[in-house]
Amino acid sequence: MNAFPRSDTAAPSAASAELDRILEGGLVHTSFQPIFDLDSMSVVAYGTSTRGPQGSLLESPDALSTAAAEADRVIEFDTVSRTEAILTSERSGLSAPRSLFFSAAPSTVTRLADDETALAHPMVLEIAGHTLVDADLVPLLQAIVRIRDQGWAIAMTEVGVDPHTLALLPAVAPDVICLDLQIISDLPDQRLASVLSGVSAYAEATGCLVLAHGVETEQQVLTARALGATLAQGPLYGCPDKLPDTLPYLSGVRPAPSGRLAGLRQDTPFSVAAERREAHVSNRGLLLQISLFLEARAAAEDDAALVFGTFQHRDNFDDWAVERYFPLGLTAAFVGVFGHRFSELGLTGSVCGVDLDEADPLVAEWNVVVISPNFAATLTARQLGEPSPTNDTYEFILTHDRRLTIEAARTLVARL
Repeated sequence: MNAFPRSDTAAPSAASAELDRILEGGLVHTSFQPIFDLDSMSVVAYGTSTRGPQGSLLESPDALSTAAAEADRVIEFDTVSRTEAILTSERSGLSAPRSLFFSAAPSTVTRLADDETALAHPMVLEIAGHTLVDADLVPLLQAIVRIRDQGWAIAMTEVGVDPHTLALLPAVAPDVICLDLQIISDLPDQRLASVLSGVSAYAEATGCLVLAHGVETEQQVLTARALGATLAQGPLYGCPDKLPDTLPYLSGVRPAPSGRLAGLRQDTPFSVAAERREAHVSNRGLLLQISLFLEARAAAEDDAALVFGTFQHRDNFDDWAVERYFPLGLTAAFVGVFGHRFSELGLTGSVCGVDLDEADPLVAEWNVVVISPNFAATLTARQLGEPSPTNDTYEFILTHDRRLTIEAARTLVARL
């Protein structure tokens, strides 16, 4: 019985019939391409690609994956490909955690998060940046948090092809950013500068790794290093093939060093900021003006901004807040708002509303978090004394530190 039902409303083409034969017969084959550490010049992991049987019209990885997409069988294809990659690597003695890179569509990532058997084999999950543009981001980000909790690492590929990709880096929190040398070399100068600046700023703030794809020459190695890459993959180091008879020692890919970037759920923006910044005392009027400034700054970033706001309770997200945040949702890469009883708002479309449990410490905070490739800022505040309509005294922290802002954002992503 096929566990992945599909509609057969038309006579299958030759490609569709061949796809049936390959997937249902388990005829896929995995190729492995080494990933080198540029400092030690040792293999740390292998990238994987899936091809069809020799002589098949779907023998090439591109033809096979395209046929799966056209047949709406991506989840099935990814599942079969991952299973085959794990079995092949284990037969060769490769068992180090996060020593295999595996590419998957957002729909597969969401399904994977609920598959305990599959999660028992930690890999580096590659998500192509362009697939995020049309993905349902909330379940995808929720899945990424669960997958990372099981010891997996996350890699983002094609970073910079779409402005949304750079903006979503803090939400996805990749452990590895993959730069395709061919793709970025084709970008206009100003766009290239923006991509490299955004990647560099994120990597510096988080300690994530940068992997250069498509390295063919020693000159490109120098280019990769100039881009901040510490890992490289490409024809210069080996093409996709079988695993060697004698495997090198593989260390695998380490996750990003800060546990908070995985979104520890007991943290809040104020708790992470207060560890490294001194709080000041002010009134609601000043905090409102700072909030309006940050929201305007996010609007100026258009589709390159990630925006979060916390409003304590449902009543605080009034008509004026709606007038400010819904236009942001139409332009920004992602907008999320949080508060107790937010389920009553019925928010849909451009703004993601998150209902908070009354006991969640985030309910006591006023936060505005804005991140883009060129800007990062967090306003986080708490009322001093007993909360009441007449209490106008707050302790607050305003920081433009990118790392702190990313950490603040991750505490919110964990609650999506």
